[in-house]
Amino acid sequence: MRALPALFFAALLSAQSLPVNWRIQPAGTQIALDALPLSAAVSPDGKFLLALNAGNRPSISVVDFAAMKESARIPIPDAGLGLAFSPDGRRVYVGGGSRNAVLEFTFSPAGELKASRELSAAAAPSQSTAASFIGDVAVSPDGRLILAADLFHDRVIAFNSQSGQIAGTVKTGRRPYRILFHPDGQAFFMSSWADASVYEYSLPSGTEMARVRIGAHPTDLVLSNRKIPDVQNPWQYRLFVAAANTNDVFVLGVSDSKDVSTLETLNTGFSALAPAGMTPSGLALSADQTRLFIACSDANAVAVADISETRSRLAGFIPVGAYPAAVHAVNQNRIAVLNGHSNSLSLIGAPTEDILADYSKTALALTPYRESFSDSLPEQRSSIEHVLYILMDGVGSGGPNLSKLAREFVRFDNFHPAGGTPAAALNWAVAAIAPDFTAKLSPAFAAGRLRYNGFEGGEPANLPPAGYLWSNALSAGLTVRNYGLLVENKPAAGADGIQVARVKDPSLVGITNMKYRAPAPQAFLDDLKQFEGTGMMPNLMMLHVESDAALGRIVEAVSKSRFWPQTAVFVMDASSPKPLLLALSPYTRRGSADATPYDQVSVLRTIELILNLRPMTVFDFSARSLAAAFVSTPNNAPYSAEQTGQ
Repeated sequence: MRALPALFFAALLSAQSLPVNWRIQPAGTQIALDALPLSAAVSPDGKFLLALNAGNRPSISVVDFAAMKESARIPIPDAGLGLAFSPDGRRVYVGGGSRNAVLEFTFSPAGELKASRELSAAAAPSQSTAASFIGDVAVSPDGRLILAADLFHDRVIAFNSQSGQIAGTVKTGRRPYRILFHPDGQAFFMSSWADASVYEYSLPSGTEMARVRIGAHPTDLVLSNRKIPDVQNPWQYRLFVAAANTNDVFVLGVSDSKDVSTLETLNTGFSALAPAGMTPSGLALSADQTRLFIACSDANAVAVADISETRSRLAGFIPVGAYPAAVHAVNQNRIAVLNGHSNSLSLIGAPTEDILADYSKTALALTPYRESFSDSLPEQRSSIEHVLYILMDGVGSGGPNLSKLAREFVRFDNFHPAGGTPAAALNWAVAAIAPDFTAKLSPAFAAGRLRYNGFEGGEPANLPPAGYLWSNALSAGLTVRNYGLLVENKPAAGADGIQVARVKDPSLVGITNMKYRAPAPQAFLDDLKQFEGTGMMPNLMMLHVESDAALGRIVEAVSKSRFWPQTAVFVMDASSPKPLLLALSPYTRRGSADATPYDQVSVLRTIELILNLRPMTVFDFSARSLAAAFVSTPNNAPYSAEQTGQ
């Protein structure tokens, strides 16, 4: 496929799911790839780049730098999180994802990629019943050993590259993400997606040599052997680690004896005080190792850091496509950036200081973030003490109660949910971001390849940067109650009426009504009667609702309760083909329409303003709230539900 101009890809993003008011204008030349390119490897001769595409139909793209195009696209059974060339460039090894194997290919000097064999991980003994998923792969400097991250079994499997047989396993920290060999081949570093740590293991014994605690969700690793001039360097290497659940890159020192220690932390935020949301995910060094390029996935930018001195310095930003997941320094002093949600490769000349300054202005202008940004609701905020946040699943806007509520209250005509999968949309709705675990793996789950649903609470690698809306409220001392969100129900209720078998998120344990089960709303209605009797209702209530009839009964009951004059109800269906958003309160406009663009973080920002909560990420911090839908004079008229016979 031919290289296409940046504006073409900017237009394509109208079909993507960026948060409202976040835009892209990628620098450089854009080359179209397959869906969801997440990782890449450059051939040892520098002539080709291979991109691992993990979308609906996994594939490997071969990009020919001389021709400036994708020269081939090879379908594969599944895609993990990494791929690597052998030192001689003749073979390529790919994480096979749920195939539970490393996929081996031959690669010719002309750029021809051919499937060779599968190195199966099935023979590695395990007592775990966790899903099988081979993520990253790495090849030893001598080419004799292949290491593969067995993601959900928390181990690394070693293969003999000649025989293809398993040579051993190394028990690791939780959710091994990136594997990086020490240059001497006698040890390897590994980032633990769930443990907020980087580990070092010896080979062939697999003994843990070092463990350094850093920021949450460490992902990519890159090693520099450049010494800082004119100063004493107590380390042999500097190891740079991207921590995707923060705005930070951590810099570690590796000594001659392979001891590892923390040297400094580099903040990639648009400002020093910016909330989390940059999602640094990919790293690359310039050829002279004086610059570090950092793929900031959720910011749609590559941060550029000056690492030439003892203290690293953020130098600026380069605007790229949507969700840059990997970055590589390539020949002719260029950088190559994989844009996971634009399905493209950006090839950009390494910028001078002047060009970088211009790029930085553009990158910031493409976001709504401003350090001094503030938003507010009218005076009624202090009058609203209770918020019901109702999340619906694919019900759509056609039900009689949904239609009536949209007519009687305010109708939002321009609601565009962020998130390209149901799992991502849910996380945006409750955490103001889809963690990188969700962004990278939920498409495989949605396509039916990944058999593990780790996107609805409880997965240690999927915790959002600042928790969830309810944990935010609990931290602020508010009262919270949950009905059906992030729970696993029993096949049928027992004699005690308990419907919930397991609460998936630990922070919801103790505040979840265990008798509530959608679509029946009775357990909530019973609680509401108790609230009426005590005169106290929780400040925040989350409800999972599955039917139009249940929604009607819930809204009618709340609107006829003593709490209605101090209540706001937000109803969202972000996974329906026709996404829906409603705001219901005595303080919302009646019988009107609002054409302002909104998404899930707009709702979160509104709830935060009502309940006086701090924003969780840069997205709700800079989101436009639903303030235009509210008025200062209340209309306390109750709602009468439509009788649907359900």
